[in-house]
Amino acid sequence: MATKADLDRPHGDAGSPGSAADGGATGGPSEAKAVKPRHFACFDGLRAIAAVSVLLLHTAWSSGFTLRSSLGAYTSRLEIGVSVFFLISGFLLYRPFAVSHLSGRASPNTRRFWVRRLLRIVPAYWLALTVLTYVFHATTMGPGWQGVVTHYFFLQIYSSTQIFYGITQAWSLCTEMTFYLFLPLYAAIVVFRRRSEKNQLARELVGVVILYLVSFGFRYWALHLPLITKVGGKYVPICAPNCLSRATYATLLPDWLPAYLDLFGLGMLLAVLSAWFAEHRSEPSWLSHRVMPWISWAGAAVAFVIVSHVDTNHDILNFVVPSVDLRKQALYGIFAFLLLLPAVFGPQDQSLIRRLLRSWPMVSLGVISYGIYLWHLPLITQTMSWVGWQAGAVPFWLLAVTVLAISIAFASASYFGLERPILRLKGRISWWDRTTGPAAATPDVRAE
Repeated sequence: MATKADLDRPHGDAGSPGSAADGGATGGPSEAKAVKPRHFACFDGLRAIAAVSVLLLHTAWSSGFTLRSSLGAYTSRLEIGVSVFFLISGFLLYRPFAVSHLSGRASPNTRRFWVRRLLRIVPAYWLALTVLTYVFHATTMGPGWQGVVTHYFFLQIYSSTQIFYGITQAWSLCTEMTFYLFLPLYAAIVVFRRRSEKNQLARELVGVVILYLVSFGFRYWALHLPLITKVGGKYVPICAPNCLSRATYATLLPDWLPAYLDLFGLGMLLAVLSAWFAEHRSEPSWLSHRVMPWISWAGAAVAFVIVSHVDTNHDILNFVVPSVDLRKQALYGIFAFLLLLPAVFGPQDQSLIRRLLRSWPMVSLGVISYGIYLWHLPLITQTMSWVGWQAGAVPFWLLAVTVLAISIAFASASYFGLERPILRLKGRISWWDRTTGPAAATPDVRAE
């Protein structure tokens, strides 16, 4: 999922902006040099919130709390953490492109971008999948070599026979991996034949709007496909599109990238606005007001309360009518957008909310959040088996705290034993620095 950012630059220092009002690149090859990117110090705290929320979603369900408690309306919607991860990815990964597009500098190196993403995502996932499957036998990958290939290469969302095997929450990694392939290609299209700074800003904003609309159009179409099953060698419908209880997956299209471009797009919108304000030193004063973080998070809380009551069925695997799903998706995006606002704009060393996000416990959890996300769900079943707890008959908070502690232990071992050494290697591959072309790209955010 979204990944750790190195603490190597304070929030307020964005480097020297280039003069690109005429649409040309700044300087020549002799002026090209690497510029350390800007660091957004609150994002590890946001990652911690996202990872823990998904863990609470699954522990609340496994303990039976979601279905037996009136608070289940809220725990059943904690999948919202995935939306936060997607917005974080959209923001951090697109911002270097946005900076280069708006300033007229050369675009980030696509090959290095892809290599860095693979080094960040693949090793930790392969480790978790291998240990959970072949050591603990907490997961399986379906029959034959097809199951192994499907899960090791992030293909399970394209196979209805594999989606419930392996690390099931890793479906979001499949969507992320597709986004990594898509993003540089999208960026190249948006900046093609760049004319001027203001024209490029308009292109960026229009592009984000198009992504958002395409996403909802695709999701609407996918959710209206009838469910089908194979009978006597023929495929026949088993349920009308609007039925509330669906027996099986007829299509996994709602898990594909187009269905989530709205969330990535909202993160990209924040990236474009942040890049523009940084380039012009023109961040609106209201974004720096001391009450802005509180207003923003209050809005996020309202969105969460509303989305928790959009659907009265609290089954986390429930397939809802398309209109309900679309409302949920829109509210998830609003929640995540408002949650991220204080971490993107305003003085990052001020306000209690930002200090919370930058606190040692939150940053520590954020650093290993990817591992927590990968390990926690199979460890729920494994923990209940070790302790002798029965599904649906264990106190929610006891299960949640126990699984969180065990997940932290496994995630820490993965991070310090595997991920951190690879991060050091990956740190030598500066995808934001182009050594060829008319000018070095000098975007001011590090997205690992």
